[in-house]
Amino acid sequence: MNQFKLITIALIALICSACQVISPLFVNYNGVRRDVARWINNQQLLSMQQKRSLAQLSKAQQKLYRIEQIPEDQKLAIATQNQIALHCARLHLTENKISQLQSHIFGKEKKDAILQQYAQEFPQLKLAATTVQCE
Repeated sequence: MNQFKLITIALIALICSACQVISPLFVNYNGVRRDVARWINNQQLLSMQQKRSLAQLSKAQQKLYRIEQIPEDQKLAIATQNQIALHCARLHLTENKISQLQSHIFGKEKKDAILQQYAQEFPQLKLAATTVQCE
């Protein structure tokens, strides 16, 4: 009986570790910083849809890391991408998880300043439902 329990536990561990190896295939991390992609992938309790939402938000928010260097002619496109990504993230994630991602992207010490500058200097948009495309 103990051998059966041991084999069962070993099989469960093997299956669970195989899921971790396979999971990146369901989330497109192209355009996501490697450290952020690793952080997203290590969020064990999130579904693949939630991880895709975090990846989409990360791609958009990473552009704000050097916010002071963004030219005026790019602000509308970046704001649009961020608004869409935030909308999609809020459909599947808590504000706490979004905040954790932003802290990972910007660093805890810079996060508030970057987001405040974004709110002040970038256009605030009302998006039509047809323009929103979640990953």
